[in-house]
Amino acid sequence: MSLSSRSPRLVTSSSPKLSGHRLSSSNLNTPSASASREPSLSRRQSAFDLGLPVATNTNSQNQNSSSSETIGRGFTLLKNSIRMSTKRGNRYVLGAALVLSIFGFWHISQTSHEVGSTSPQAGGGSAWNGLGLWPSGAQWGTGSTHSGNVDSSSFVNLDSGSIPETEFVRGVAGFSYLKNLYLANGTFLAITSDPSHIPEVSHIMSAHPTDDNKYPPAGTDRWKVLELGKDDLSALGGVAVRKDGVSMFFNDEKGLKSVSFLKHYFHFIGEVFLGAWRVLTTAGEMELPRRLMYRTSPDDWRDRAALTPWFQQSVMPNTAIEESPIWEDRAKSGMTFIFDKITITDRWAAHQKGIDPWRFNKMTADLLYLDSPFNWMDPLRLSMKRLVQTKGTCSVYRKNKNVPIVLYINRQLTGRRLIAEDAEVLEREMENLDKEGVIEWVNAQMETLSRVDQFCLALKADVIMGVHGNGLSHALWMKPGSAVLEFMFPGGFARDYATVAELMRHDYYAIHNDTVFTKDKWLKEDGWGVGAIHGFHSTSIPLNGKWIASLIRKIAQDKKGMVEP
Repeated sequence: MSLSSRSPRLVTSSSPKLSGHRLSSSNLNTPSASASREPSLSRRQSAFDLGLPVATNTNSQNQNSSSSETIGRGFTLLKNSIRMSTKRGNRYVLGAALVLSIFGFWHISQTSHEVGSTSPQAGGGSAWNGLGLWPSGAQWGTGSTHSGNVDSSSFVNLDSGSIPETEFVRGVAGFSYLKNLYLANGTFLAITSDPSHIPEVSHIMSAHPTDDNKYPPAGTDRWKVLELGKDDLSALGGVAVRKDGVSMFFNDEKGLKSVSFLKHYFHFIGEVFLGAWRVLTTAGEMELPRRLMYRTSPDDWRDRAALTPWFQQSVMPNTAIEESPIWEDRAKSGMTFIFDKITITDRWAAHQKGIDPWRFNKMTADLLYLDSPFNWMDPLRLSMKRLVQTKGTCSVYRKNKNVPIVLYINRQLTGRRLIAEDAEVLEREMENLDKEGVIEWVNAQMETLSRVDQFCLALKADVIMGVHGNGLSHALWMKPGSAVLEFMFPGGFARDYATVAELMRHDYYAIHNDTVFTKDKWLKEDGWGVGAIHGFHSTSIPLNGKWIASLIRKIAQDKKGMVEP
C-alpha cells in the first residue's frame, strides 16, 4: 500500500458510536461531514576633485538636495574638466566627466523623490542601492512580499456601496476560519448580507472569564454581526486598513482565578495552533500565517521551557507575534481593520459547544471530523527540515534506508517515569534489536539536547515511544503514517497525544505494561472518557520490555518501506 493511501491505525476491536449536538451553521463540520551597506559620510576628497556628488541614504536632508545645487555642481564639474583639458590627453577626462555629471544629476533627482524610502526592496537591484549607484526611486524588478510597501490595495473604502463581505469558511466549535473579518475598537465585526451563514457567537468566542471562573459567550464588545443594507456602518469611519495574508487570533486569556493554559508548550503547539492550522488546511490553505495575535498578556503564554517562542521565531521566522499591547493599540487607534483570512481559536467555546471535547476534556477532539489533505503538515515540516539541515549536525535520513528509526524519549530524569529496572530491560532489548539490524535505536533524553537536534530526531523517526509527557508532542514532526507508543500507568489514560497521532495519521498504541489499551476501551459506560488515575504521574510506571521488543519488531517490518522524502 502506498504511503499516500494509508489510514491511521488505532488498535481497536470496535469503536462505539459517539453522539452529541451538532453546530447550527451548515459550514460547521459534524461527524458526517539584507540591509544595504551605506557609503561613509567621511569619504575624503582627493586633489583630483571633479565635484561629483556622493549619493547616500543616511538622511533625508542629503537625499533632498535642491535642483539648483545639483545644476551648480554640474557646472563646477564642467568648468574644472575644461580647465584640465588644455592638454589633448585630457579630452578623454572631459568626456568621462560629462557622462558622470549627467548620471549624478539623474541619481540625485530620482532619489529626492523617494525621501523616507529606505527599504532595499523599494527599488531595483539592492546591491546597487548599497553602493549608492542606483537611485532608490527606480523601480526595477519585483519587491519582496514582506517589504512593507503600501499601495492602494492596503485600504478599503467602506462608503463605496460594495465592500468585501465576511465569509465563514470552515470550522468546528472553538476553531473558526473566516475571510474579510473586520475589527473596530476591539470588536470583531462580521459584515454580511446573509447573517444566517455566520455561526452563533457561542461557537466562536468567549467573554472574559468571570471571577468565579465561568466562560460565557462573548458580548457585543467582542463580537457583532452587521447586515449590509440594514445596519449603519458610518461609525466605521469610511475606510478600513487591510491586514493581508493569514492571521491567527487566540482568544484565550487568564482571569482572576484562572490561566489560559497557553503557558504549557503542548497546549499551544498541540491544541490552539494545531487546531487553527488544521482548519486552514481543510479549506485548502497551506500558507504559513503572517501574524499570530494574542489577547492575553505576554507572561500568560510564554512557557517555562521557552519552546513556544523558540518555535515561533525559528520555524516561522517571517511570522509577526502580536501580543496584547498591539491588540490594545489597534483598539485605541479609532481605525477599522479588515483581515483577509483569519482563524479564531477559543478553548472554552470548544469545550462548551463541541461534540466530543467534554468526553476527554480535550478541545481538539472535534478536529478529527475535519478531512484534511494527507500532506497538511508539510509546510511546517519543510520549514523545520530546512532549519535542521542548515545546522547540519543531525541528518533527517536513515543510516540504512531499509532500517526504521525508533526514537525513545527517555524520561528517567523527570518526575513521571518508568520503574528503574523496567527501563533498563527496555533499553537492553532495544539495543539487541539495533544490533540485529531490525531497527536503528535512538535513546534520547531531550532535555540534554539542543532544540534543533531534538526536532531533527523527531523528523527522522519512524517510531516514537515514551512515557506520557510533553516529549510525545514531537509526533507532530514525524512523517505521516509513522507510529507512536505511549506508556501509561495501567488503568489510566489521557488522550492528548492520541489525538495528535490520529490527526497525523500515525498508528497509535496506548501501552499498559504488556497490553495495548485499545480505542474501544477509551470511553466508560457513561460516555465520559477514561482519565488519569492514582499512579498515572508517578515514578513507578511498569513496562514489560521484552513484550515491547516483540511489538517493535512487528512495527519495524511494517515501516521498512516508509522513507523520509
